[in-house]
Amino acid sequence: MKTSHIYIKNMVCERCIMVVRQGLENLGFQIACIHLGEAVIIGELNDERISLIQEFLK
Repeated sequence: MKTSHIYIKNMVCERCIMVVRQGLENLGFQIACIHLGEAVIIGELNDERISLIQEFLK
């Protein structure tokens, strides 16, 4: 199973984890785990999927 790591700035509490998890799942990503500052997504990321994540995190 291939995973991709995403590093996210400004995650400071459990609420941040909850919001990021919910947003990524709403975009159709399968989450392996999320910690403060990092999310691990199951599958590979292409340019289109990375753009979706970037837009969501803005």
